[in-house]
Amino acid sequence: MKAKLKIERAAGGIVFRIREGVREVLLIDDAYGHVTFPKGHLDPGEVWEDAAVREVREETGIEARILAPLSRIEYEVTRGDHKIRKQVRLFLMEEIDEQDNPVAQVEEINGAYFVPFDKAKTLHAEKGYANWSFILDKADVLWAWHEQQFETRLRQLGAEAPQIEIDGVWREAEPLVYRLIDAVRAELAVVAPEWLASVPKPLKQGTLPKQIATTTDVLAGAVEHTLLKPEASVVSVLRLCEEAAEHKFRAVCVNPQHIDLAAAELADTSVIPCVVIGFPLGATDVAALRAEAQAVVDAGAREVDMVIPVGSMREDDVFAVYQRVRAVMSVAEENQHVAVKVILEAHFLSFAQLAMASYVALAAGADFIKTSTGFAPSGAKLADVALMATIAGQKGVKAAGGVRSREAAMNFLRYGASRLGTSSGVALVRE
Repeated sequence: MKAKLKIERAAGGIVFRIREGVREVLLIDDAYGHVTFPKGHLDPGEVWEDAAVREVREETGIEARILAPLSRIEYEVTRGDHKIRKQVRLFLMEEIDEQDNPVAQVEEINGAYFVPFDKAKTLHAEKGYANWSFILDKADVLWAWHEQQFETRLRQLGAEAPQIEIDGVWREAEPLVYRLIDAVRAELAVVAPEWLASVPKPLKQGTLPKQIATTTDVLAGAVEHTLLKPEASVVSVLRLCEEAAEHKFRAVCVNPQHIDLAAAELADTSVIPCVVIGFPLGATDVAALRAEAQAVVDAGAREVDMVIPVGSMREDDVFAVYQRVRAVMSVAEENQHVAVKVILEAHFLSFAQLAMASYVALAAGADFIKTSTGFAPSGAKLADVALMATIAGQKGVKAAGGVRSREAAMNFLRYGASRLGTSSGVALVRE
């Protein structure tokens, strides 16, 4: 067995504060002549977030709280004869103790100080580390997202809200969404530059919401009639297929146990047999996930919905996500009639993490990106669908989880969904 690299983990933060109406950023001068941000190693048993708060306090004397995850970089260093993989995460933070001046607390720090944001950008561009070149622009966007309360005002806005309200909030937030997309693309250019050539161009600003026909045929053509409950029986799957054929739904989505049955029942129809794998947690070994993909394709699946390793994306490990999507895509590419949808489980991700997860899935070759499993505390959200659709460009987006009314379904289609995963398909087309 090949020896694994030793891993060292570190965490820290971009700390903002407002003084006399001016936004300032906490910087440090390190022992190597660079301008950077407070960060340091995780102690045994410590989680990323606790380490970030502690390191800011220990290096600068500043108490701060985390607002959002920002990014993670990885690189290798050599110490003696040993190679070490460094993993470093930064968080967006704000000062909470209103201390006038930070004080360098440790020997390896030559100075700690707050400066206005624009000056911080200039100093970091001149003396910062190249692998964090994108970080202040991204922090700037996420700070604006926080200040304008779009996490509540937009992201938590229900799909059944009045169209005039939905469209109004989206128009207000849209420029910032595009700034976020630009920031994430700049981040990707540093973290994994070879992936950028494989991602689509985003939709042009102003494309959403779309004008769509509100007919039953349009709705039925987007529905993936879904039955993923653990207690699903053979007879309930048979009924699912019958209903899908009757109403000319786009697809039927079932668990792996039933994909051979669904494929056989749908063989003489236009309905696509679809299956989930790595479901619902995504916490699957790469080889096992590939084997599961091969097994369901052999059983007749024409579309495969896979779950990313959600915990990995929560800690910004884009490489673990990419590796698993590529494993499934390799099976699809060997069977050219098979499409892959990548479930991002947006409930557990920040808005910026959802943007990055979308790009990683698309860079790995995904045909669709999908919001949810339907097993998380919340399902599809309009803001998430709009973000994913903007990033996906001409690729597909599937809204799934909690699509239970015709009004919500049509709003998801207006905001870029091309598929709707729902167990309420029959009720939707009968409304």
